[in-house]
Amino acid sequence: MANYYKEINKMLEKLVHRVLIYDRAGFKKGVKTEELSLLDIYILKKIGEEESKKIYELVNEMEIDRGIIASSTSKLVSCGYVEKEKSQEDKRVYVLRLTEQGRQLWHKNNEKHGELLNFVLADITLNEEKAILKFLSKINQVIIQHKKV
Repeated sequence: MANYYKEINKMLEKLVHRVLIYDRAGFKKGVKTEELSLLDIYILKKIGEEESKKIYELVNEMEIDRGIIASSTSKLVSCGYVEKEKSQEDKRVYVLRLTEQGRQLWHKNNEKHGELLNFVLADITLNEEKAILKFLSKINQVIIQHKKV
């Protein structure tokens, strides 16, 4: 186990560092090349997976503070990617839907995600895929357990 411990640790630190840098710098997306954070892109993805999404559903699914979700969705609305309207059934609830521009960005983002994943997995064997999946699963378990502490 300890053969590659230092290298694996260094690589994980580099990945976390890169993600933080990219998130702070923002990702240039869309026609107007707005700077969207990873959270903005992830919320766009969550809304795009269904026809519509209620704000409280996003809060529950993503386990993120309502204020942060509201701020990000407001940004997506102002950029023209998301529509926000009151629910017909319950006027206290807001429903989010992708606009046509948002749907285009969602599709473009999904394609790019698929290309990146295919690139990463292109020359990897089935056993290596299983090892990667096991590794990522264990990281996920550690994160979940750490959250409970």
